[in-house]
Amino acid sequence: MIITIDGPVASGKSTIARVIAQELGFFYINSGLLFRACAHILMRDGHLSVGQLARVSPDQLALIDFEQLHYVFDDGKEQVIYVGANITYELRSDVVALAASIIATNTVLRAIILSYERLLATHNKQVIVDGRDSGSTVFPNAELKIYLTAKPMIRAKRWQLDQEKRGVKLSVTQALDEVNARDARDKNRSIAPLVQPEGAQVIDSSELSIKEAVQVIKNLITH
Repeated sequence: MIITIDGPVASGKSTIARVIAQELGFFYINSGLLFRACAHILMRDGHLSVGQLARVSPDQLALIDFEQLHYVFDDGKEQVIYVGANITYELRSDVVALAASIIATNTVLRAIILSYERLLATHNKQVIVDGRDSGSTVFPNAELKIYLTAKPMIRAKRWQLDQEKRGVKLSVTQALDEVNARDARDKNRSIAPLVQPEGAQVIDSSELSIKEAVQVIKNLITH
């Protein structure tokens, strides 16, 4: 069974998908982490700036040894191993997050990541994946598609709290501006824009706790 969870930033996709994977024994694919890994490798090994990632050539993409890039989900944690080294910790910075959102529009890289995600799914019987186009493009025939959203101000406050945990202090207004900017970028990009997948169950998590949102989705899985 394949379950997809798509939705805008700070809607709770990754947290909820990870909890469901742990509770039901699913293999969790964090698609964003794969793009972060590629962006990080290109900046680290190819010495490309964040701005240069918007114009990455096939030759520059060849700097990534995709045969040495492995995604694993074990003991409730997703990790990326590259050339034998665990690089997961290096992928959590805001710079890498921004770089990933830029390089995610590269059609060549998207095709590579899409194929890899589908390969992961064939090797695992029960899969849950989150992203911006998981149900619309990567797994359009998924047995259950979720579109998880929340009101912009709610997501802004969640974003603010998340940044605070990273040592970055933002006002609610600044957080809302960032969330709105990301929404616009995700929805209006020409390659794989954020959309509500056909046949998706829409869940508004504005008034739901993580536990409550998880239970709503688990009910959909089991019924």
